[in-house]
This record gives sequence, C-alpha cells and structure tokens, in this order.
Amino acid sequence: MTRVPGRPRSEKSQEAILTAAFDLLVGRGYAGFSIEAVAAAAGAGKTTIYRWWPTKAALAVDAFFQMTDTDLRFPDTGSAEGDFRAQIEALAGLLSGRSGRALAEMLGGARTDAALGAALGERWLQPRRAWGRERMAQALQAGEVRAGTDPDAALGILYGPLYAPLLFGGTVPDLAAVRAHLDIACRGIFARREARTGQQDS
Repeated sequence: MTRVPGRPRSEKSQEAILTAAFDLLVGRGYAGFSIEAVAAAAGAGKTTIYRWWPTKAALAVDAFFQMTDTDLRFPDTGSAEGDFRAQIEALAGLLSGRSGRALAEMLGGARTDAALGAALGERWLQPRRAWGRERMAQALQAGEVRAGTDPDAALGILYGPLYAPLLFGGTVPDLAAVRAHLDIACRGIFARREARTGQQDS
C-alpha cells in the first residue's frame, strides 16, 4: 500500500504555534502574551518560533489574522450592500467578543510600539482595506453605488463605527449601534434598486 504523505512537519508546527498564540492572545491579552508562553503551549522551541516570526508583535498579529481570516471574507449575498452589511456585522460580532478586546489592546499599544503598529498595518489593516476597495470597485462598476461616490470615503463611513470605539475608548463596538449606523450610511452610499432600474430603462 502506498503511504499518503501528510502535511509537512513545518506546516503542522506553524499551525500549532498559531493556534496556541491565538488562544493565549484572547485569553491573556497582549500584555500577557509572550513567545515563551506560546512555545510551551505549542510544544515548540523558541528558536523555531523566532525563525518564522521575528517579534512578539509579528506572531500575535499573524495569529489573529490567520484565525479570523476565513470568517471575515466578503460573502456573496447577491448585492454589494448586502455583502458589506453581512461582512461588517460579522466583523462587529467578532470584535464584540474576546477577540475584540485583544485587538483593542493591540491597537492601543500600537501608538507606542512601532513593531506592533507595523505588524497591525501589514497583516490586519492593509488586507482588509484591500478587500473593501476591491468589493467597492466592483459595486461602482456594476452601478450599485451612487455616482460620484469616493470609494475610500465610503469605506471610511461604513467601517468607522467599528474601529472608533476600539481606538478612542478601548471598548468593543455595540452591534445594535453598528446596524443603526449601517442603515443610515447605506442609504447614502448605495444606489437603490429602483433607481438603477430607471437609469437602465431610460
């Protein structure tokens, strides 16, 4: 019988390290997070961890991104407005739990920790901004966004209520408040179906 090879040892080791890092991050917060604790929890050597992640900040942010990435991709609801609403509500739900408190702590720490700020920008903020810009560009091309709308301004309006509490108050966003804001913001950003139909018929 031919043996089916499993995943490479390095891949399994990285997954174990990232899982342990995420669990420690949401359990203890960034202040209680350390390479030593992750190494012990994952059964890995510190040298191995430092080979892949040069700093505590890089490991913490990478673990946070990897463990939340799948749940926060844009869904396909059939409309741009529906996609943004669903994705933003999923993000709000994530941030309202222990994960949100961990992210709030990291965002606050990034003001004085350059390595943490750089890691957050590269692994958390930039990828999410790229996803949002791509989906907004598709919506503009399809006529689902009001003519003349600035894409970056629209994204700021949509996502601002999620990050403002984390940045300025260190608190997690309230889902009901996020939904109320979306009701107002979406009316100003997205073209109503009736209006789009009228433009196409004229």
